[in-house]
Amino acid sequence: MVVVLDTSISVGWSDLDHIKSFLSHLTEHVIDNINMDSGRIPLGLLTYSSTIYPLFNLSLFTSIDEVKLSISSFNYTRAATNTAAALAYVREAMMTPLAGARDDVIKVVIVLTDGKSSDPRATQV
Repeated sequence: MVVVLDTSISVGWSDLDHIKSFLSHLTEHVIDNINMDSGRIPLGLLTYSSTIYPLFNLSLFTSIDEVKLSISSFNYTRAATNTAAALAYVREAMMTPLAGARDDVIKVVIVLTDGKSSDPRATQV
């Protein structure tokens, strides 16, 4: 699973705190219960605004505490909302075997955003 997190200017500081709390709970209560036969936590995270900031790929961490520390330390970038570029990055760079994605499992992407993409047409699936 890859979480794509909007940190554009329309997301306020208080919203960002709620998002970090949600991600911490998701990690603790969902990801921790997934069967990790590889010993790696199957979670990737990137933040985006007008620029893409990949924080970690699917196979980087081996402990929940490492994931939580990374979640608590990402920055608020406050620019435009380029959701299309974020999704393209996930598809082309994060959902690959090199980044830890496995061919034999369903790939899940969760997008957390507060509004419209800067380019709605390019964002459509």
